[in-house]
Amino acid sequence: MEHEIAEALVRRAMTQASIAAARGDAPFGAVLATPDGRVLLEAANAQATTGDPTAHAEIALIRDAARELGRPTLDGLVIASNAESCSMCASALVKARVTTIAFGAPSEGHMDPAIRLAELVARSRHKPLLVGPVLADECAAQIRAARDATPAPD
Repeated sequence: MEHEIAEALVRRAMTQASIAAARGDAPFGAVLATPDGRVLLEAANAQATTGDPTAHAEIALIRDAARELGRPTLDGLVIASNAESCSMCASALVKARVTTIAFGAPSEGHMDPAIRLAELVARSRHKPLLVGPVLADECAAQIRAARDATPAPD
């Protein structure tokens, strides 16, 4: 995957992350695209607003793609996100047979389980191409800023 395409897709994912953060969700977004960078679908994290712990951007994107594209796999397509996918999303991306995964900020140490995307892919039969981190500092700064702006619970 060309670096310019990966950057453009991660920037689109950052836009979705901003939408999520603006409505009170964790600042994560994802896009589904063709290898040449044509965006097909976009999604933003919606855990807080839906009360659904599985409403991560990548999961929403996979579900939307299955409905919109009418196929159970995403062979030949790219998913880009503003952060390295958690193990739940990474497993779903492998199961969906995404061809390429581009990501921004590397995973954070607090993730539970703390399984890196590369480790999960290495243990999988389907091995998507991993591209990242892309725009890691910008993505990490966006995530930090959104989290710093969120008031702590009482």
